[in-house]
Amino acid sequence: MKKISVTIILSLFPYCAFSGVFQADITVSNFNSKTNSYEYPETQNFDFDTAGNFFDQLTNKGFSASFPGYNSVTSIVSAKTLYQGVDINVTLPAGSTNSSKLILEIPVLGVTKSFTRAKRSDATDAMEDYLRNDTDRTYSRILEYQVANTPNSQIAGNPTSLQGQLVSSTFDYATNIPPSSPSSSASGTSSGAGGAGAKGSSNPTLVGVGGGTYTQKGLEVSIISVPISKAFGIDSDDPRKKMLINGQFNYVTVGQAASFQGSLGIGYMQPITDNWYLIPSVSYGAIGSVDLASLGQIFSTSLSSNYQFNFAGYDISFVNMFGYYKTLPLSIGNVASSDPNIDNYVFKNGIFPSKVVPFFFGHDVRIKGIFTDTEFTGSEVFVRQYNEVGIELSSVKKIDWLETVSFGLADSFSLSGKYVFSIENPNNFEGYEIGMGYDF
Repeated sequence: MKKISVTIILSLFPYCAFSGVFQADITVSNFNSKTNSYEYPETQNFDFDTAGNFFDQLTNKGFSASFPGYNSVTSIVSAKTLYQGVDINVTLPAGSTNSSKLILEIPVLGVTKSFTRAKRSDATDAMEDYLRNDTDRTYSRILEYQVANTPNSQIAGNPTSLQGQLVSSTFDYATNIPPSSPSSSASGTSSGAGGAGAKGSSNPTLVGVGGGTYTQKGLEVSIISVPISKAFGIDSDDPRKKMLINGQFNYVTVGQAASFQGSLGIGYMQPITDNWYLIPSVSYGAIGSVDLASLGQIFSTSLSSNYQFNFAGYDISFVNMFGYYKTLPLSIGNVASSDPNIDNYVFKNGIFPSKVVPFFFGHDVRIKGIFTDTEFTGSEVFVRQYNEVGIELSSVKKIDWLETVSFGLADSFSLSGKYVFSIENPNNFEGYEIGMGYDF
């Protein structure tokens, strides 16, 4: 049987004004030949959503368009910029007809680099190439600083990064094992999505679509994700033993800047007892963004445990995961090269109590509580800890009206809501999620 889970996630966060991930305060001082001095310095503020627009502003064409009277040889330019959360200073002192100099300073990294070229435009191009090509590992060090100190990293350090999405994808699959001894429904039977026992479950193909918006220290990030997973039975004598393959594609936007994440994982579900399962897995993911000049890849390995028992009429699952996540070097011409040295050990634990109860119009519904805690150790990250608290309601039997409107394809319906927050630092990450799901 083919099973398709379609999820729509709406997130409700406090509104905050968005400012570009690339910002610049640029001051231009023009030379007055009559007084033989520099006069009337002019400062302008710029916000950019993309790296391309940011670098374009630091060119002769950008200066000329924004500052009347700018001279590519004699004008002095001072740009104090914020490059995805990292302070970078660019200075263009007065040059000559055949020589121009640019000074690049990154105070938090202790970097000072000079570029002297025949023309000012060549000097600014040389600076851009220096950063994009990761010369002297400067760009990798910028990424390492972002992971630890800013909400801007698309590679690691926050729940919406590639690392955070790999953690979520692996853990979510371990939570989807149906209760081995499901609580009885109000009508005395138990079936459908919420009641199928693990021994009797099939090997579905799951295709989903999800979305969400998050705030990370004032930075708004939106995600549209498409997860795909497939289970394969590998032992005819014990259908609980399965090979698991899951992949996920994410489209992430920060303001108007877009980035793309993709991942693929392989796991194995091994029953230890009738109500305890272990799932070792390995995963690989990559992130690429021309807009954000970001590039990276991560390898991970993890071990998940799902232990189930019945207490006072409730089905309870304890899900624990331990994973290791390591960034790998990656280079794509004309975009960026990076080799950040990020190594993290991740502990994610959750408890999921559930019970089948009578609901409206004679339908039984499984109500499941969601309580998780996620902790990162190893390399320093911006969001080291966060929690999820929520509830999920899912139909136990087929719903006539749902089957009618879906032309007989839909098997069940679910509705969920979660509050996501960080106890360690609530200003770093907080939000609400609402989800609806259909099984086909």
